[in-house]
Amino acid sequence: MNAGFARRTFLRTSAGGLAAASAGSWTAGAPVAWAAGQGAATDDPYEQAVRDARMEWAALPQDPRLAPHLGNGRLVVRAVAAPGGSGVRLLVGGPGTRTAEAPAGVLDLRPLGTPTVLECALDLWDAELTGRITTTRGTVVFSALVDRHSPTLLLRAGTEGGERLSCTAPAPDGSAPVLRSVSRTHGDRQLLAASPADATGTGEDTLRELLAAGADSTVTRHRAWWHAFHRRSYVSLPERTLQRFHRAQMYTLAAVTDPGPGRLADAPALLGPSRHLDVGPVAAALEQGPPPAHEHLAGALPGVGSKAGRTDDPVRASGALALWEAHRYTADPRILRDLLRPALAGVVGYYSGFLMEGVDGRLHLPVTHSPGQADVSDCTHDLSLLRWAVTTLVTATRGLREKDPRLARWEDLAARLAPCHTDTSGVMIGAGLRVARSCAEPSHLIWLLPLRQAPHPDADPALAHRSLHHWAGMRDAWHAGSYATAAAMAAALRDAPLALELLRHLTTASGDEADVLAPNSLYRHAVSPRAAAPFPAGQALVELLVGAGGDAVDVFPAVPDDWPDVLVAGLLAPGGHVVDAERHAGRTRWVRVGAADGRPLTLRHGVDGDAEVWTSRPGDTAPHRRAAARPAGPGTALVHPAPGTTLTVLRRGDDPDLTVRQAGASR
Repeated sequence: MNAGFARRTFLRTSAGGLAAASAGSWTAGAPVAWAAGQGAATDDPYEQAVRDARMEWAALPQDPRLAPHLGNGRLVVRAVAAPGGSGVRLLVGGPGTRTAEAPAGVLDLRPLGTPTVLECALDLWDAELTGRITTTRGTVVFSALVDRHSPTLLLRAGTEGGERLSCTAPAPDGSAPVLRSVSRTHGDRQLLAASPADATGTGEDTLRELLAAGADSTVTRHRAWWHAFHRRSYVSLPERTLQRFHRAQMYTLAAVTDPGPGRLADAPALLGPSRHLDVGPVAAALEQGPPPAHEHLAGALPGVGSKAGRTDDPVRASGALALWEAHRYTADPRILRDLLRPALAGVVGYYSGFLMEGVDGRLHLPVTHSPGQADVSDCTHDLSLLRWAVTTLVTATRGLREKDPRLARWEDLAARLAPCHTDTSGVMIGAGLRVARSCAEPSHLIWLLPLRQAPHPDADPALAHRSLHHWAGMRDAWHAGSYATAAAMAAALRDAPLALELLRHLTTASGDEADVLAPNSLYRHAVSPRAAAPFPAGQALVELLVGAGGDAVDVFPAVPDDWPDVLVAGLLAPGGHVVDAERHAGRTRWVRVGAADGRPLTLRHGVDGDAEVWTSRPGDTAPHRRAAARPAGPGTALVHPAPGTTLTVLRRGDDPDLTVRQAGASR
């Protein structure tokens, strides 16, 4: 842990400190608002929740893995202490932060005096970093942001006392400049714009024009985008630490997710349920076409095991998983027809050439590598990927009603594919190899998540729980990513106690080991912000509130007993249904669901007692028509709504407040 930094600072707002000022001119205004909580005095529950989750550093770290980050998906910037504590260093881009994987550009902010304090705060509402450098001569205050709409870093700085600030962008020794920058000085204030040298549309002339215009319109548009993004969905929990973690996850989702179609393999599953698919790469893939073929996969031929080195598996590299998740949450037939089905056909064709028929008549895989585990024949990891790919391909082909001559072959492959090997502990790594020691990657559980399938068609439902608990019972080799993945798997199985235990470990455990999150809410063991984002943990939290598996809209499927009061708004259920709901005193009080396409809907609303289903249309101020709903078990209704209508489930005689607001805090 960095000296002077409290572990919980990134999840708990302090009484005072730095705060970004949203009002007034960004160019001419003070770079930092010093009054305690300035900018947070608002009645808007969305703004309150996001500002409450701001992160503060009493001392900037030198390690980029622990540093605050800004970004727009295409460009990520991290702020660290300059070597020797001589100032602030901004790392612009770098490995894993942009598609080109270019070296990080360096922008150094160096005062004349010797720094004694380097502190900063990351305001998630405006996506802006503010900081103060206290020196032996005076003070430097600064604000920085990465423009949402261009690969541009904007910086404003002011000095007090006898201090002066120099901003330099040194080029690597013997290399061309990695960063281009221009600046303007107005007395004791300085305004700077910088961009990677290989970025298009941001040459020095463009940067000069931006500064000459004052940058206010750019900042206003940037902030408007982020404010609209944060209003898209809402989660309020009594456990404020995890509520703040959720808001940090939403910020990081937009800051580091690359929207380019070539990044489909990296698209987080959290995009769908959080209702933020538009910041991911699927939209660009639909517009520009699928990414190029992944010829590098020839280095991971089935049958050579780990000798081929670490490469993406064909399913992930094709982007098929991200495409399937996007289709589940949008039901867009173009995704199925134009992108997913061609990708799956390629994957199945690639794998099927290596299958061998055994004496049992089943199709088996030769030795392949289970990532992070071992080389083994009938590797559960690869069998699961192939089973998912071929069954999804068959489902897609039937759903599109396409007459494909290959369909019969795909159906035969799905029927004859060897089942995963199991023993008393659960699903094994492969033939004859059980999970006998701790491992950080549960590759043998890939069927559980992200594939959301049974390990084989005849599997006992208890097998999934047994397999997860066996792996989760050996944690010696775990890092924070293991805890995040395990939490997501527990939530998928609706094991709320285990999911909550793992989420609390990530966010509240003390220490600076690799199994807890860094002060910036990222993993400590990964280098780039994109790879270090604990999105599976964010997915776990959301899935406890709105179910992500199956065809039904499942509201509050696994809320922990420690959360008696919960309110959600704008979360997305599979099928594209927008969900708002409130839980009060341990009971679901009301549920509101947008009927996306008008198809029959199974709604597990969870409202006990005599529940009524009301419907409203766009423009209605309140639900006022009774919907034809057929009970289908406790807290469940079958409804066939008209397209575009909204369903509201209430307890008979209850008249609850349906507005968005904070749930009562308990932790």
